[in-house]
Amino acid sequence: MADSQRIILELANVASGYGNRAVLTGVGISVGKGELIVIEGATGAGKTTLIRLLLGVQPARSGYVRVLGSDVARVSSATLTQLRRQMGVVFQIPQFLAQESVMTNVALPLLIAGISSSKSRALATRALMDAGLTGSARKRPGQLSGGEQARLQIARALIHHPQLILADEPFAHLDPESVAAAESLLATAHARGSAVLITTHSPTRLADRAVRYRMEGGKLACQS
Repeated sequence: MADSQRIILELANVASGYGNRAVLTGVGISVGKGELIVIEGATGAGKTTLIRLLLGVQPARSGYVRVLGSDVARVSSATLTQLRRQMGVVFQIPQFLAQESVMTNVALPLLIAGISSSKSRALATRALMDAGLTGSARKRPGQLSGGEQARLQIARALIHHPQLILADEPFAHLDPESVAAAESLLATAHARGSAVLITTHSPTRLADRAVRYRMEGGKLACQS
């Protein structure tokens, strides 16, 4: 349980589902500033539903969801958009601007925040270097391998040094080398002070240094 003065994400007794199908029941978790959380669970356990709740995309049927000090069910759509811009999100299925360059895609959070094009480009160049994608800056995302797309998506999520990073199955369908690269990027973000919440159905070395949870049967239980 995170210190109440440091909590940046909190769910209490949350239930959610789709139609008549319940997915999550009585879910509760608190995440403090700079914490590393790994939530493990089989495919279909509700991990993506949890991420959707935190982003305000999926409504809770009961309980409450607070992110960065706001109840996501009670804020305006404009405020919710601003909240999302303060996060870094790694989607299970990578989402890019297909017709734009890798450079533009990684710089997008900075450009949206009103950072100048020149500064955004400089910071994006560094981010691509850290992700091992310097030589791909002018390519389009579709020209990258699956592992490269994973690194691009993580680099974009980290570039504005968000308080909170949500990573939904960031290691799925990756070869061991790409998994190691993705783990390294997320570990670096955590070391720099971001709170990082990772969902995964497969083991990750990051779990050794994280607060671990298990999602099963619509329930979330702390394992460490």
